[in-house]
Amino acid sequence: MATLDELNKTVADLRDVIANNKNADGSRDKVLDENALVATFTKALDQWSATNTAEAVRKGEAVGPINAGNEKQPAIVERGKFAGAKVDDVIFADWLLSKAAATGTQGVKPVSKELRDITSKALTATGAGTGDEYVPTGMAGALWNDWFVASRVVSAFPTIAMPTDPFDLPLGWGVPTWRKGTQNTATTVSDPATAKSTLTATEQVCEINFSYSLDEDSVVAVMPTLREMLAREGAEQMDRFMMNACSTNAATGNINLDDADPDDDSYYLTAGQNGLRHLIIVDNTNQAADINTTLTDALLRTAIGKLGKYATDPSRLVLFTNPKTYVLSMLGLTNVVTYDKAGPAATVLTGQLASYSGIPVIPTSSISLAEDDGKLSTTGANNDEGTIVVAHRDMWRTGFRRQLQMEVFRDVQKRSVVLVTSFRIAVAAQGTRATATHTAGAFGITYA
Repeated sequence: MATLDELNKTVADLRDVIANNKNADGSRDKVLDENALVATFTKALDQWSATNTAEAVRKGEAVGPINAGNEKQPAIVERGKFAGAKVDDVIFADWLLSKAAATGTQGVKPVSKELRDITSKALTATGAGTGDEYVPTGMAGALWNDWFVASRVVSAFPTIAMPTDPFDLPLGWGVPTWRKGTQNTATTVSDPATAKSTLTATEQVCEINFSYSLDEDSVVAVMPTLREMLAREGAEQMDRFMMNACSTNAATGNINLDDADPDDDSYYLTAGQNGLRHLIIVDNTNQAADINTTLTDALLRTAIGKLGKYATDPSRLVLFTNPKTYVLSMLGLTNVVTYDKAGPAATVLTGQLASYSGIPVIPTSSISLAEDDGKLSTTGANNDEGTIVVAHRDMWRTGFRRQLQMEVFRDVQKRSVVLVTSFRIAVAAQGTRATATHTAGAFGITYA
């Protein structure tokens, strides 16, 4: 969403363009009537300003009372017992309690008339028919959007919806052959091979149990924290999968558990391709610098230099690192830490490093401390060194065969109502991974 200053500048720029756009005789085309167009943009600006004075909310939500005549889904309940609660949370509580009651669950209070009235009005405003319809589409849709807003890794790359599983994704063309031309002579046809990669989705599942002792007030009260947790963890789970996906299910060799056999339900055991870390640690080891010392500018440039031609456009690159390396190593690099080297962007002044050599820097908890070879050990004390991954944005894709799905069922053995959240994700890299140079990095980073 544009800021107010950006929109004001747009209007000013538009006025300048119109003022300078005249015919040779000084007349102005009717379609470029300055006053009419500026009035239109000014009206749009006023409308934008009026609708953005309230607190920002998620995509698809509006701010206002339930019965304010707003055609969109209100974000906040403003009156009554549940004043201040998000309408999504109230609808979810109604849906969950109704599901529990429908299964004959004991200890569940019936939905109150006030809660049902709020839910009914909200669903009518959105054109939905029932809570069953809204929760999987409305709340799940809002959470799905929140995941991408909070994501640090997946949001840095293009994503696609997979029409099939597996899905062959065309990622580009091979390099054509250029030849010297001869007059009146056809050249040899260049037939560059197309580059593609196969996306195979891996399911990610999270289960949350609610005891039979559900209560309307308590469910509504815990919903904000439940939503916050699902949004945060969902975003981090997408990032963890893209960064750490590894198909090796054996006693040794998995980059996330090098010296043990991973559990068969470990999230990183991909059904398809491997993730970002796998490319530099296993697929093409020439792309990783095993530093085995503290990080310096020279060593970091060595890692970036492994990108070859891909390093010539820093704006298309992104650098990921674990939080400890970001704080203890990158913030203290000689070329960025002091004012005389970095000016007002010096990390000693700002406390943050937005970019290095023009490459955006993103610290992420999806990269864990590891052993010297970049893999993780079952012995926690061995995982004490940092990792950096630098990737070209156009060379990776994430695919989703199933977006966020939320389902509820009754578990009579545990006397609880079970909320299951799931999605299916795939990751793909362009080209032959054993020779790919679009991704590079460094591991074995120690700390002084």
